[in-house]
Amino acid sequence: MVKKLTLTAVGVCYMTLLTIGSLSTLRGVPKLNTEHLDKIIHLTAYSLLQFVLFFMFKSYKLKNTLKYSILVSIVFGIVIEFLQANLTSYREFEIFDIMANVTGILIMAKLIALNKNVHC
Repeated sequence: MVKKLTLTAVGVCYMTLLTIGSLSTLRGVPKLNTEHLDKIIHLTAYSLLQFVLFFMFKSYKLKNTLKYSILVSIVFGIVIEFLQANLTSYREFEIFDIMANVTGILIMAKLIALNKNVHC
């Protein structure tokens, strides 16, 4: 029970942080001169989301946990992109962000699926 609550809290907190970070302005944040750094950040953030959601859903003993965590992660990323376009004047919808998100999600899903000790 404690494990389930802890994993749920981690999942909700991480999704909240992703939402706040995705909808916040980046004014005043130092820019690094690394090409495509934002896509690397998207890939990393959403692979971590996939990891967190998989174990959160697994704690509920759901069937097809991997599929559900992939679906929720992808839908979450798409919703965030639409929110950026519609709720902010300083962020915009970018299809390449969604592609980076999905790439990170699928890489993590494959790593989870390859782990023989984790039943998906």
